Amino acid sequence: MAAVTAAVLVARPWENVPPVMRPEVAPEDARSVSVDFGIVTDPGTDWAAVDQHLDAVGANGVDLNAGRVEFTAFDWPAHPDAAAEPGADHLARAARALHENADGSTRQVGLVVDAYVPEWIAADPSVAGVSAHGRRSPYQASATQLATGEVGDRLVEYVAALGERYDPSQIAVTELFLYRYSFGADDLALYQEMTGADDWPRTADGEIDEDSPAIGRWRSEVIAGLLTRMRTALDGVRGGEGAEIALAMDVRVDWDDPAAGAPASGHDYRILLGAADRLVVWAYVGPGDRTPAQVEGLTGALRDEGFDMSRFTMSVGLWAGSADADPPQSITPRLMTRTIEAAGTHGVTAVNVTPLSHLSDAHWAALAKVWGADG
Repeated sequence: MAAVTAAVLVARPWENVPPVMRPEVAPEDARSVSVDFGIVTDPGTDWAAVDQHLDAVGANGVDLNAGRVEFTAFDWPAHPDAAAEPGADHLARAARALHENADGSTRQVGLVVDAYVPEWIAADPSVAGVSAHGRRSPYQASATQLATGEVGDRLVEYVAALGERYDPSQIAVTELFLYRYSFGADDLALYQEMTGADDWPRTADGEIDEDSPAIGRWRSEVIAGLLTRMRTALDGVRGGEGAEIALAMDVRVDWDDPAAGAPASGHDYRILLGAADRLVVWAYVGPGDRTPAQVEGLTGALRDEGFDMSRFTMSVGLWAGSADADPPQSITPRLMTRTIEAAGTHGVTAVNVTPLSHLSDAHWAALAKVWGADG
């Protein structure tokens, strides 16, 4: 009998995931840490040690990167070739270790979906977004693919599969934007259909006006349409219980006009909040030499614009300098704590720190102090 039970768990390991990955009542102040895909899928990850770190700093949430539709952290029955490691459910393993806070209460466990499709594009370049000068994106699908194509359909299917399989607190979609690569012939046809326009907005010299507000609104509507489909799919899983799973989306910031969102990327906050439950705002100070004061200015601008601040998570990124730096660089623990403090202003109740791989012992110690777990 024991052998049969073991065989079932090996064949269907997700069935041992705790049935509750979100508390009955969400914490008033959400403090979460995001875990990189590479750490999630590394069989050598010491999840007990990660859990101890989360307990020590008072983190009541954790977000696990589930991967892309073409490269997943578990065996997806509908698309078995996508598994990073066939036969292994890395999300189940992590969730079993991290779903409980030190006091025995349920920690919020969310999942992150990466919308990039580089391998799909390499195999079929026609799905890629195209720049105004005809260059195909190596990572991003076209607007048409997101709206009516196979890539958008697969993303919706993936979000639903995660909701059905794990019942997480939240599913957040990252790297979903349309900046620069949305000018192929198919996207022009979609733009004409959705807006009634005859052509792209043009500058005086006849070039496409890539910064036109009309294009930004259209891009945001395309992404909102995809999010609406994801929300509908989630609502239908687990006999309707999937309606309790929050749908979130990572968004960029226009630091010159924070309350506007980043429409050029398809991230008009008002439009997206019509489809998503929550926006995860990239309050990243390292890559652009931003300051904690600018982060506080961002939260103040959102409040002054009349947004419901409970629908924002301020995500404090630990990256510093160039994204291509080797080895990767991190902001200092001091700058991290000052940014976290700034991120929690003007009614913000949810702050995230990302990624786990950049948290040194000094960062963990600083995080314990700023979140009040140390002493």
